[in-house]
Amino acid sequence: MEILSPASNMEHIKVAIDSKANAVYGGLKKWNARNKAINFTNEEYNILIQELHKNNIKFFLTLNILMLDDEIEEVIGFLKQNSLPDAFIVTDVGLIRELHENFPDIPLHFSTQFGVHNIDDVNYIKSLNGKRAILSRELTLSEINNIRKSTDIELECFIWGSQCLSFSGLCFFGTLINGGGGNRGKCIITCRDIYSINNNKGHYLYVPDMDCINLKSKLEGIDCLKLEGRRRNPKEIKDILERINNDIPSIKTNGYLLGTSIKENNLYEKINTRTKPFMKARNLKNINDNDICLKYKNNIPICFSKDYSHSDVMYIYTELKKDYDINKKNISLDLVIEDNIVQEILYMNYKGDGKTFFANKENLIEINFDNFINLIESRNSNINIYKIKYRRINDKKILINSIVYNKLVKYILQDCKNKEYTKINNNLKLTSIYLDTIDLSVIDKFITDDFVKIIYDISTINNLKNIEKIINKYGDKIIYKLPMFNWQSENLEPYLSLLENKEIMFTRFTQIYLCNSIKFKKKYVDYTIYVWNKNTLKYLKDNGIREFTASPELSYETNKNIFKNNNMQVIIGGKLPLVYTRNCFNHLFSCNSCKNSQRNIKKIKNYDKNLDFEVLCNDDFRYILNKNPILNDYSKVSLTNNTTFRYSAIGQSLDIIEKAINCFKKENLYQELKKIDFWKNAYECNLMEGKE
Repeated sequence: MEILSPASNMEHIKVAIDSKANAVYGGLKKWNARNKAINFTNEEYNILIQELHKNNIKFFLTLNILMLDDEIEEVIGFLKQNSLPDAFIVTDVGLIRELHENFPDIPLHFSTQFGVHNIDDVNYIKSLNGKRAILSRELTLSEINNIRKSTDIELECFIWGSQCLSFSGLCFFGTLINGGGGNRGKCIITCRDIYSINNNKGHYLYVPDMDCINLKSKLEGIDCLKLEGRRRNPKEIKDILERINNDIPSIKTNGYLLGTSIKENNLYEKINTRTKPFMKARNLKNINDNDICLKYKNNIPICFSKDYSHSDVMYIYTELKKDYDINKKNISLDLVIEDNIVQEILYMNYKGDGKTFFANKENLIEINFDNFINLIESRNSNINIYKIKYRRINDKKILINSIVYNKLVKYILQDCKNKEYTKINNNLKLTSIYLDTIDLSVIDKFITDDFVKIIYDISTINNLKNIEKIINKYGDKIIYKLPMFNWQSENLEPYLSLLENKEIMFTRFTQIYLCNSIKFKKKYVDYTIYVWNKNTLKYLKDNGIREFTASPELSYETNKNIFKNNNMQVIIGGKLPLVYTRNCFNHLFSCNSCKNSQRNIKKIKNYDKNLDFEVLCNDDFRYILNKNPILNDYSKVSLTNNTTFRYSAIGQSLDIIEKAINCFKKENLYQELKKIDFWKNAYECNLMEGKE
């Protein structure tokens, strides 16, 4: 059984060698899903491969993000001029095809970001010349063992490290609220913010780290056990490797391997235990609401507290924060302060990119955060500094090197400089719209409306099993969107065959592979089938896809360049799932039964950013939605003739949907929509400036 160790710097490499890991994985300064890790320079990359090979250790190169066309060219060009790894860790279908064509002897390991959660996914990977499937972290032990029994392909699974709230590869928590995206390695970990439910605060969406080292003996059929941790301290990785090598058990086992119930898997903590207190709050003067304080009981954090004078309250850090403005370029600063002098500043921009500024103790000036914020925002009104976090030691003035301060100001203004766009007003008038819904009553309402083309989101396997009733009622008048998840690897062929000669929308690449022998009237793909480059587009066209949903993570111009003369469906408005999660939130909302509460919208507020979110449930997963809908103004862009529009009606009442459809039929549709309460706080999502 191979033990795979993480690495983003040469210290990690030394740890892997000293601890006799079998293999190491890591990435370069770009092209991987840990953008904020240190990552390797080109020179280090070539050296580390030599060093690892001297010690009979393999190196796997992480290329596990979605890629644009020019990035694929860069990757292939780099690899032709440098050392080749022992395997590529990949997720983008376009890149996968290029890698296999150019380097057929280098194994392809399909990343957890690819979303491998059943035997169909594994078989699909095999058809794409994949040698190894890195299984989703959301799988249980029994599900993993069932896959192992059914395939001869190599399997790899995580055994320790960070555990995401969202299903692997399907997190839009960053990009769809104008922040950084996990699909580009720029996650801004919105899930780890403080949330409130009924005014009670906690890390309600934070998922504690996985620790399944105790289950090693139950994973004997797995080819490789993987540790997460490219952003962790090398000493921490060394300790874990020693525990694995010497069979030292963990105190507690955490992770989905134990099951999907919070009671079984220990994947819930009201307070994030990674947050370490620094001092007793009662020892500080002038504690205020910007100070983050925790109340403890028996050394266990139990709640956020305003009773700062109590002996069990610990002070953690100070924040200056404002509301996160989803219509602006939101940036944050995290300061390291020693003796009241700024030592480091970690800057994170609105795309999730980070840069660290280091300061010394020379040329010191006092920093006034209010003045600093006013200075930046007065020079660019589209910038919103929503958070400055630091450790306040006492009430003395905070000092900073003047040269570094000026560099920071200059860098922020340049980094967030507004792009120049050609102003267009194309008097948008829709002739039709796609309506995406999970609600049969919505279909009944609009089935005879010629303006509306309905996409029925089948949503769950259980709904698919009842698809014959839906087909008998609606026939070929609607588009059938396939459910995303099939956790139990159930045989879906009998149900999919019933959709023959119907219009169908795929939500995952594997579905296209499964349905290659079924003839459909027309094939669509949803935006969860990522088309970020022309190579992926060609692959889909070769498989009979005729209409594509443009990625809402990219700008319209970028999508237009990808799709050219192909039919492109774009999201004009509505709510889109930010997160698909296997977590059940019964412990937070005290649901009486899943069946009776699935359609109930459960409310949760992001306390750190002052944003409201909603939770919706079904049989297979939970959605997290933004309370405010997206509304993209396509009158501002130069449209192609092959562009069609889609309205996502998830989480909306029939009354709201009906009013929206009436507005979409009008010439001044944006002005009309803004008159409705539901749309008044709508925001634009990456229409002009996407993640490219």
